[in-house]
Amino acid sequence: MKALETFKYEWKMQFCNSAAASVLLIFLALLFYGGFAGSAERDARASVIEAHNDSVTMDMNAWLSDLQRLEDSENSEGLSGTAGSAMDVVFASSLPQEPLSDFAVGQSDLLPFVGEISLWDPDIRLFSKYEFADPVGLALGSFDISKVVIFFLPLLLIVFCFDVLSADRDSKRLSLTILQVKNLRELFWQRFVFRASVVMLFTLISALIVLIVNSGYITLSDRVPNFIIWAFSVLFYGIFWCVVIALAASFNRSGEFNVLTLLGLWVGLTLIIPAAGSSVAEALYPAPSRLAYLAEAREVENEARLSEVDVANEFMLDHPEMLVDLESEFPAYVSSAFLVTSTVDEATRPIVAFFEEALSDREKVLNLFSYLSPAVGAHGALNEIAGTSSRRHQSYLRQARNFKAHYAGLVGPNVVAKQPISLEFFESLSKFQFVEDPLLDRLNRSIRPIIFLLALSLGMLLIANHRLKSINPIS
Repeated sequence: MKALETFKYEWKMQFCNSAAASVLLIFLALLFYGGFAGSAERDARASVIEAHNDSVTMDMNAWLSDLQRLEDSENSEGLSGTAGSAMDVVFASSLPQEPLSDFAVGQSDLLPFVGEISLWDPDIRLFSKYEFADPVGLALGSFDISKVVIFFLPLLLIVFCFDVLSADRDSKRLSLTILQVKNLRELFWQRFVFRASVVMLFTLISALIVLIVNSGYITLSDRVPNFIIWAFSVLFYGIFWCVVIALAASFNRSGEFNVLTLLGLWVGLTLIIPAAGSSVAEALYPAPSRLAYLAEAREVENEARLSEVDVANEFMLDHPEMLVDLESEFPAYVSSAFLVTSTVDEATRPIVAFFEEALSDREKVLNLFSYLSPAVGAHGALNEIAGTSSRRHQSYLRQARNFKAHYAGLVGPNVVAKQPISLEFFESLSKFQFVEDPLLDRLNRSIRPIIFLLALSLGMLLIANHRLKSINPIS
């Protein structure tokens, strides 16, 4: 009964006033704006993917029509000299959006998510779209609901929970409170848990509303499982900050001291440490120069085009399986383009590997800082849940390049021999399909920092609980 009375008192004093209502409304506005911005970004990407796929489908329907006419000798008049060439086949590639992609934009607004896989273009044409910037810097660019949670949820918890003890202390009521209750520690935790629970429930219910309102073309049945994981991640993040606030309150200092201390911790954990991680990663593994990569790759391409005969001879020595004796039908530039493109791809493969390794090394450094900052750890986990991490984009680019290399190996003999592919062969070809890592596997990459922070939270909780035993009302 006493607990219920305490909850009623806390509700009346903390949440039933204009100041509290204003703070909650501001936070709610930020949440909904973040949700709106995220859904707008998601819908824009969906429109781009749809338009891209429609454009490629239209082009391939025209190419397929020419191939059908080519095989129908009676209706093959007026066709271009390259009709049926495997070089003209274009595969639409796209990075599918996860059901919760609107909750964390991540790097999806800056990294490529659509592409055309064609033998006319070397890998550089796709790879050059990649933004070799700092992952944390990229992540802080767009506004979404996850960023609202990461940056503003701790502030909301601080506003409502910092004075659980200091309010009585500053008003000289602490001695009287201790005399009236049998267990000050129990009263503290009742007050604190109630306030923190209200804030967390307000946050999660608001996020649930955003989930429902902004579903768009994605069904709720697809979004709910990801949202549950997202909600637990946010809950663990909130628990860490709750424990930090409780620990600060257990020192029984003034409200002003608590606020300044907690704001200092917020600045350090959400701003300074992530920035320091970025600086350390830059110092240890400088961001690869995209211009240097482009210059080197284009130099290889120019050299290959200036010595097409030597390139052809060297290619045939390396790929004798493509030496076929068939009557040529296509212009010579078709096979030359294939050989040049293949040469450029092989020459730039080590360069691509270098850039991927550099990015991986930088992310490893940043992952270490996730053990120091809950903001970095939560950011990585929420991006993984939303499918907007830089790692997923790198996987997409890698799979697109591998698909193109596989297709080149299948049709290479036809292209080199200047022969069309058959309709039957074309229909047997598989289309590009991004292979997704299981969600649990993706979360496993970012779960360790969260477990560490929870363990740290438990330790701080025990310290705070112990300190509450020895509070001196006179101090």
